[in-house]
Amino acid sequence: MTRRLTRAEKIELIQRVLGIKHKLKVHDSMKSPETHEELSVSLSSRWELEDEMKAIELLLEQDRHENVKLKSKQIEEDYLSGTPHAAKKKKT
Repeated sequence: MTRRLTRAEKIELIQRVLGIKHKLKVHDSMKSPETHEELSVSLSSRWELEDEMKAIELLLEQDRHENVKLKSKQIEEDYLSGTPHAAKKKKT
């Protein structure tokens, strides 16, 4: 990933995933296809939705992985640098 997602972008992507999941549930509740042609169209549309959902989930997963790396680095600097955390706080 070349850049971090903004909070608004993450929320938008999460909402899209939820929308796709709803579409897949609706898709599953529909009458089963009766012909090979209907089944192929149904599978194709389902796969398109699943592929989009996986792509979005992959982007979110990569962003979360980067976030965990940044937080780990910050925790190491703040808590594992050899200086007690209480000594770092400035008394006012």
